[in-house]
Amino acid sequence: MKIVFKALLGILNLIYGVMKLFPVKERITFISRQSNEKSEDMLLLERELRRQMPGTELVFLCRRIDGGIGSKIGYCFHILTQMKYIATSKVVVLDSYCISVSALRQRRSLVVIQMWHALGSLKKFGLSIVGEGEGRDADIADVFAMHRNYTHVLTSSRACAPNFAEAFGYDMDHMVVMSLPRVDKLTSWEIKEDALRRIYSEYPDFRGKKVVVYAPTLRVGRDISAETAELAAAFSAPEYIFVVKKHPLTDIDFEHGENCIIDDRFTTLEMLFAADCVICDYSAVIFEAAIIGKPMFFYTFDYDTYGVERDFYIDYRAEMPGLMSPDPQMLERAVANDDCDLSRVRAFAHKYVENQENCTKKLAAFIEEQYRQYGDKKLEK
Repeated sequence: MKIVFKALLGILNLIYGVMKLFPVKERITFISRQSNEKSEDMLLLERELRRQMPGTELVFLCRRIDGGIGSKIGYCFHILTQMKYIATSKVVVLDSYCISVSALRQRRSLVVIQMWHALGSLKKFGLSIVGEGEGRDADIADVFAMHRNYTHVLTSSRACAPNFAEAFGYDMDHMVVMSLPRVDKLTSWEIKEDALRRIYSEYPDFRGKKVVVYAPTLRVGRDISAETAELAAAFSAPEYIFVVKKHPLTDIDFEHGENCIIDDRFTTLEMLFAADCVICDYSAVIFEAAIIGKPMFFYTFDYDTYGVERDFYIDYRAEMPGLMSPDPQMLERAVANDDCDLSRVRAFAHKYVENQENCTKKLAAFIEEQYRQYGDKKLEK
C-alpha cells in the first residue's frame, strides 16, 4: 500500500508541477476539512481582511471528509481544486492537516500559516500520537509528509507552544503566540447579548432555570449515548435545563425528559453564553468556557482508558479548574452547591489563552504582513 501511495503522490506532483507554472495571483487561500462551511474564525478573518486588503482575492475551500466511500472519492477530486489554488496563492491559511500542502513540493516563496481549529493544548494530536490509538498510521504519516511545509504555527500561549511544536514537528522558531479570532466573540458584550436574545426566543424556559451545558469531546468509534443519558438523568429536577452540545462528528441519541435538549440550533460558543455552568471532559471547549468565566465540572467516566489511549500534554488532574468525577450524582451536587472556584477558572484561561483582545485584527495584520513580504521568505525545515 505504501508503494501505491508513493506512486499516487508522484502523479500528483507532476500535475502540481504544471499548475505551478501559472502566475501567482493576489490571493490568499483558506483550507479546512473541519466542516463544509467557513468556521467562525474564518468568517471573522474574512470580514477583517476584506476591510484591510480590499484588492486581495480571498478563497475558502472547506470540505469535510465523512465516513462513506462517496465522500472520500469526492474529496480526492477536491484535492485537485486545492492544488490549483495553492499553486497560485501567496499565502495559504490552514486550520487542520492538508495533504495538498504537506505532501506536495511547494514553491519556497509560499507562506503557509497553520492556525489550527482549537484554542489551548489539552489532549495530544498530530505527530504526538502517530502510530498510537486515534493517531495516524506511521507509514501513512511518513508517505504523506504529515504537517510539513508550514512557515508559521499559531499557538494561543507560551505554555502551549512546546506542545504545538511537538504535534507539528517544528522548532520553537516557527511558533507564533496569537489567539484565534473567536476569542473576540467570547469577550464581546454585543455578541453575547445577541446570542442570549436568540436563545431565549427559541428556548423561553431557559429563563429562571439553571442551564447546564454538556459538551463532550469526540471519541472515535465509541457511542457515549448511555453515559450522556445517565448524566442527563442526574439533572432531571425541574430547576435545571440540561443542554447537550455534541461534537459535529458524534451522534448522541437517547430518551430524555422535557428539560433535556440535544441542541443543534446554536453553536457551542453561543450556548456557552446561556450556560450557568459547563460540564466537559477532554474537549477544547474548556478553554472557551474559561475565557467567558463559566463554572466548570468534568465528567470523566472513561478517564482511565481515554487518558491512556489518547494521553494529554498537561497534567489533567492537577490543571482542570473544577471537580472531576465519573459519578453524575456527585457532579449534580457540586453544581447545586456552586462548588467551583472561579479564580482557578480565570487563571486557567490566562495561562492557556494569553491574548484576549483584538484577536481578529492582530491575526489579520499578521497575515497581511506575510502577504506583503511574499517572495522574501525562504521555507526552512
